[in-house]
Amino acid sequence: MTLHPALESDASDEPYHWDLTRLYAAPDDPRIEQDLEGARKLAKSLKAAYAGQVAALPPAELRLLLDRCDHLAATLARLFGYAYLLFSADTQPEANKNLYARIQGELPDIRQEAVFVELELQRMPDEAFARLQADPALSVYRDHLGRLRRLAAHALDESSEKILAMKDVTSGQAWTQLYFETTADLRVRLNLPGHPEEMTISQAYAIREIGAREEREAAYNETLRLHAQQARVLTFVYNALFENWRHNIALRGYAHPLAPLCVEEDLAPEALEVLLDAVESQHALVQRYFRAKARLLGLPVVMGHDIRAVIPGSSTFISFDEGRDIVLDSFSSFSEDMGNVARGFFDDRYIDAFSRTGKRAGAYCLSAGPVFHPYLFLNYNFTLKDVIVMAHEMGHGVHNVIGGRHHNITNADRMTLFMETPSTFAETLTFERLLALEVRPGVRQALLGSQIESAILKIFKAVALTRFQLVAYARRHAGHLAAAAYCQIWEDRIAAMYGDSVQLGAWDRWEWVTFHHVLSHPFYDYAYAFGQLLVYALLRQHRAEGRAFVPKYLSLLEAGTSLPIGALLAKVDLDPRRPTLWLEGLAYVEELISEFEASVTP
Repeated sequence: MTLHPALESDASDEPYHWDLTRLYAAPDDPRIEQDLEGARKLAKSLKAAYAGQVAALPPAELRLLLDRCDHLAATLARLFGYAYLLFSADTQPEANKNLYARIQGELPDIRQEAVFVELELQRMPDEAFARLQADPALSVYRDHLGRLRRLAAHALDESSEKILAMKDVTSGQAWTQLYFETTADLRVRLNLPGHPEEMTISQAYAIREIGAREEREAAYNETLRLHAQQARVLTFVYNALFENWRHNIALRGYAHPLAPLCVEEDLAPEALEVLLDAVESQHALVQRYFRAKARLLGLPVVMGHDIRAVIPGSSTFISFDEGRDIVLDSFSSFSEDMGNVARGFFDDRYIDAFSRTGKRAGAYCLSAGPVFHPYLFLNYNFTLKDVIVMAHEMGHGVHNVIGGRHHNITNADRMTLFMETPSTFAETLTFERLLALEVRPGVRQALLGSQIESAILKIFKAVALTRFQLVAYARRHAGHLAAAAYCQIWEDRIAAMYGDSVQLGAWDRWEWVTFHHVLSHPFYDYAYAFGQLLVYALLRQHRAEGRAFVPKYLSLLEAGTSLPIGALLAKVDLDPRRPTLWLEGLAYVEELISEFEASVTP
């Protein structure tokens, strides 16, 4: 039997492997050492020349200092970017591991030499700082200075900041790396005809969607069983990181675990609680969908291994080149500029496409503003979902390219609530483009199901995962949590979401340990819900305004990540503090579910 291409063995002549030589030639490239040494010298020279004097500098001289700090940040971003990309694409070579560990260890020390600049600016009196921020010589850094001021109340003295950065190398960063190395080595072995004896986690995930029911069940259960088998290590990682986050949040004086990002975005945590509550009030939408899916699949009830089962009615195989053309057509139809930027990712090899031994699971876009062109990391397994994931990460990439035209790394290199909006907008554009062109009822049904399941994942499941983190964070404070406690917290969340529309099995409660975002980006998952629901509001504007909406949307991309979320969305007359915004977004989901239900025979 011919294997599904997603399950074929590694190919030595992989045509869709990214080209990292634009950054450095190899892990032993002499330029790495040169850049490290240059960054060390620059950081030390800045401290020697300016420490204790920043607040007294004339605006023009402060601008020169900030420009040099920006250059330092760019050099460090290039070093980290190369090491991270190299390691995530192949976690096995010692050279890759050693470089990644070295960069993680040395960069914080270099950064700390220059941290005095921000700390001294944060300690300035309000009136003096306001005059400085308003000076035309510093206009390029105005939004950055505003962000610094908002964070001032949570900054520590220079020595403490240096200690925290040094500690993170052997605490937060180290535990996260241990998780990735442990899970990257997991191999799924299934006794199924027509399938290889051993496969990666990413390849097993593909079976969970495209396989027959008994294959889905075997792949799903074995994937979770393998993670549960590592419970001693992985639970320890979770406990260590939750406690590490608690200490960091307490040291900085934040009253809420969601507060760090909220302060940065000039948004109260209560606004995010409104989002969480609104989503949880609509769990009935999730249950309606899975009851309809059960009818479609001819099942009495959906089981955990059925949740991701592909909807019948369309081909389960979409080649990478076909997926590429779909994404490019969707982007170009909305904006010629967006289409041209997206095409460059494919033409110039900024994408690592396929799963292989040693490559970590998942997908991401890595960018550093204008420092280097963004890179897309995929594990393409030839399904409709993989096309949507490609569009999602390409949305990040296009955002970063367009924003990078207008901003230095100081204004571009940070995560905000808006970061998931361009990616989600891009994937929804791709979905709506496909749906508008499709006339075959079965294929439309499959497209609707795919989009609804994406919305459930990024809205409802993201909120469930956020609640999971908040509950686990609070309970971890009282003491070490056993794996069973984490399992129960997660089971409570998904049981409330699915109701009686999904029958949970023995392994479903272990799903929490497969979500690496909990470790690498703590408490960030709600940003997916924020972005998805916000996108639906933007799409309504697009429908109402037509082509006139395009320049307004591009103005959001051009702003990069330089503005707090409220000021950014004011460009399109939206207010993220409005509770009705989230319910209106959920109404879009309800429309999709209603159409899907109507397509399913009662």
